[in-house]
Amino acid sequence: MMRSTPRTFVGSVVFSLNGPVCAHITDAVHAEVGQLPGVSRCVLDPAARTLLVSAREPVDRADVVAVLDRVGCPVHT
Repeated sequence: MMRSTPRTFVGSVVFSLNGPVCAHITDAVHAEVGQLPGVSRCVLDPAARTLLVSAREPVDRADVVAVLDRVGCPVHT
């Protein structure tokens, strides 16, 4: 994350993922990111290696990145 990027967001943000995304990881991402406070929707596109996260309340980007790291789907830096 660049220094000028706000730490929290409301609305939609796209995360670029590093590496292949299998069905097991897709299920884990939907389950865990979808449960973060404020997240209203998350859509993982395995072919494009992107995750779209929509939030109705402020969500900390670091929380999303931590979940992605934990389930084996790190963010492309």
